[in-house]
Amino acid sequence: MIGNNFFELDRLRLAQLGREMMLFAQFNSRTGYAALRMNHGDEAYQAIAIDNWMGASPVYTRRMQKAMCFDGDSSVETIFKGLQLECGFTHQYFDVRFAVQSSEQGRFWLESCGALLETEPRGPDAVKTMCHDIEDPTFNATAVATNPRARMTPVHRPPRVPSDRVPHCEWLVHIDPDAMPLAEPKSALAISKTKLACIVIESLPSGTPGGLDDYSGDMYEQLHLEQFSQTALSVICRELAVQVHLLITAMMRSVAEHYGEPAALAVAEFQMAGSCWVMSERLCRWLGLSGSGIDDIIRVLEIHPAFQPREYWRLEVIRNDSESARLRVHDCPALQETEGYGWQAVLKAGMTAGLAGLVRGVCRRARVTACGEGGSLCWDISLDGVDDEEPLAVQIAKGTVLYQTRLRDRVQLLQV
Repeated sequence: MIGNNFFELDRLRLAQLGREMMLFAQFNSRTGYAALRMNHGDEAYQAIAIDNWMGASPVYTRRMQKAMCFDGDSSVETIFKGLQLECGFTHQYFDVRFAVQSSEQGRFWLESCGALLETEPRGPDAVKTMCHDIEDPTFNATAVATNPRARMTPVHRPPRVPSDRVPHCEWLVHIDPDAMPLAEPKSALAISKTKLACIVIESLPSGTPGGLDDYSGDMYEQLHLEQFSQTALSVICRELAVQVHLLITAMMRSVAEHYGEPAALAVAEFQMAGSCWVMSERLCRWLGLSGSGIDDIIRVLEIHPAFQPREYWRLEVIRNDSESARLRVHDCPALQETEGYGWQAVLKAGMTAGLAGLVRGVCRRARVTACGEGGSLCWDISLDGVDDEEPLAVQIAKGTVLYQTRLRDRVQLLQV
């Protein structure tokens, strides 16, 4: 059985992995929304994207607040700390700064927004859809998780005037005691009842000194993961994996409501195929692997966010020889979900393009074949496939600014 390797990584490696998990959520958005546009037209994107983030972000915001011990009040600072530890503001892809004026007033600004740089070539209408139509309800839904009387209002935002304006946008966050409290989004209430939303992330003490054990102290204008301890980072990484899967679940749920469950499965399989491939490539580089054998695939499977956290997924990989292995998903909370949303639903439906993308991102000759053992989720992985053209989902993922992102370490912070 694959164990929880996060406990074995040092602070720098955990900080690096946390940023990769944040990036993975962004790859999921790029490939998932591309599938939406291709399958259901451009108009599908806006409604689904709003449901997607409104359904997941209040749930994972409260989880991270509790995990990092800053859930004691409903202030602006608490809202900002949550934003600093969520994949919606992936570190370095988004260069975000925060300033608190009081418990009820603050501001944040984006010196650089990777998502904007992705969208601007598509024209001002596409920018308005993302920066106005989608952000207005989703930003407030995130704030509601902390305080239903909080509001986020723009000082300025794209389309940029002039076209090279920096910072890319600026927002005020204000808590008005007299404001009408906003209701929790219905989609978030539904998502909060899933087993994924309720799993408990285990925290174990570390023998390695240094770093913040939680985020209960002062807020930083710009937070870097290297500021946390090994123990805290092992929790943060697994909470980020929960965020990834909550977003997948919320997206599939919304697509199913609009277009039916077969449509949700099709979008999710495309999403999984593209984002898992590119994440496997990145993890190969991160692990220093050549991607030439079955052992490299097993190493990537041990750490890939598609099957994290281990509190949710229970994976077993048996190595047969240097060219083959068997992968099995045992009974676990992921397989016990009552609704058919999440990548486990894709795998249960016998749709293997996503899993194939994961292993081919390590070794392009890899292929997966269902074992069919007693109805369990089981596949044989072999290296006797053909190194053919990359699937469309992978081409889309690679044709982004996101794919070119090179993350930087903050090694000096490890001395604190």
